[in-house]
Amino acid sequence: AWQRCGCSSSCRMVRGTLAFLLASVAWSEPVLPISIEAPPPPCENSQISIAEECPDGKSSGIAWGTFANELYLARSELFVTGPPSAVQAVLVLLQRATSNFSNAFECLPALMSTYFSLAHLLILQDRKRRALAMLQLGFIFVRDRGFSECTPWPVQGADMMLSGQALTARVHALDRESILDVEKTRREPGLKVAIVTICAYAPEEPVRNLCKENRQFYSALHGYDLIFFTDASEIEPNRHADMDVKDGVHKPFFWKVNAVKNVMDRGLHDWVLWMDCDAFFMDPERTIDSIILMYTGNQTAATQLPPEREEEPKALASLRQRVHPRPSTEVSLVFAVDSTGINNGVWLLRNSKWASDFLSRWWHSDILQGPGKEHNCSDQSTMVHTLLQDQALAMDDDWDSIEGPIWPPEVRVAAQEHLQSFHQATAESAMSRAWQDGDFIKHHPGCHYYRLPCQYLHEEA
Repeated sequence: AWQRCGCSSSCRMVRGTLAFLLASVAWSEPVLPISIEAPPPPCENSQISIAEECPDGKSSGIAWGTFANELYLARSELFVTGPPSAVQAVLVLLQRATSNFSNAFECLPALMSTYFSLAHLLILQDRKRRALAMLQLGFIFVRDRGFSECTPWPVQGADMMLSGQALTARVHALDRESILDVEKTRREPGLKVAIVTICAYAPEEPVRNLCKENRQFYSALHGYDLIFFTDASEIEPNRHADMDVKDGVHKPFFWKVNAVKNVMDRGLHDWVLWMDCDAFFMDPERTIDSIILMYTGNQTAATQLPPEREEEPKALASLRQRVHPRPSTEVSLVFAVDSTGINNGVWLLRNSKWASDFLSRWWHSDILQGPGKEHNCSDQSTMVHTLLQDQALAMDDDWDSIEGPIWPPEVRVAAQEHLQSFHQATAESAMSRAWQDGDFIKHHPGCHYYRLPCQYLHEEA
């Protein structure tokens, strides 16, 4: 069973809710008796019409009932002419549905189904990275409203989650090859790092005070600068980038983009570590420098490119030049992913031109227009879309044959234990890593600051 809920994937499954109940029991808080309702009758999706879920698009001009039939026919090409034809047929539909990405929010299950179908077909061709990219883009539409398990569209929430979990693990195994072994106490001489957080809660809220104490202790220990905002009024508009947290368009999720851009524009720091208010440093010995060096010290991304030979085909030599460009590409953005894609509660950004341009593109995403204007988790959706959409849909058989990265070359994906692992309930519901002793940062997405069990978890951290 799945819930319709907020930004975090942690509240999408009933077992996440049960974990919170168990947390409150462990804390010895009185819990009211829970009445267990009888399970609903089995889903009969033949009784649900496409028009019921997706009325024909006023903005997109797409007749979603016709689109659904075309999607089934495109998928069936797998059994008629094979995976390449099926991939191309589904890709054409996806390109049409996302030609104006905001309009795609008219019919969430259509986009979930189309991205998921394409991912399924790509994995049959053993194109793991591109398949995962399609799933991560498909989860944009899950984050908006959650899953509906009883639907006439060819997608089930559990299938997407399990696929995301499996593919994330396989791709992470590839990425490990490019991670450098760095002493966790390493401090790079002259490297200037700012830790930036917004905690716009009431002064008496425990999470605000605990967060500030955690940040102050850690930053003082290693000599980092702490920039701690407590209200939108403290975040100045960035006129050059046309950013203003009070513009009436961007939800509070987006304040971080304006805040980080302001910090970078001052030119005082080489790197910025963004952390949500409910994320806590857990390993005080580990430095931010060590994470930066682990993931940016090797500027060559991991691939399955074979060793260089004295004489090799031109196509292979061309791929080698793409993997090892001269000059090399400077890594500017490091984040972690879970089974549903990016959780941007914690990320590292180099003070570079690419990073500055990225923040502007993220802020001015065209998702924030039309039907997509009010969608949930808009900061995460726009981040994924800005980084991944164009590259994922630019099919490249040769690049996929060596499992070349789909993210821009300026991006590296960190292991969760090195950047942010989750509290138990979120980890279970997102099928991702739960915090373990030794992990750098513990994040509590989906655990609302005003709930007593969550306050206990924050204080425990």
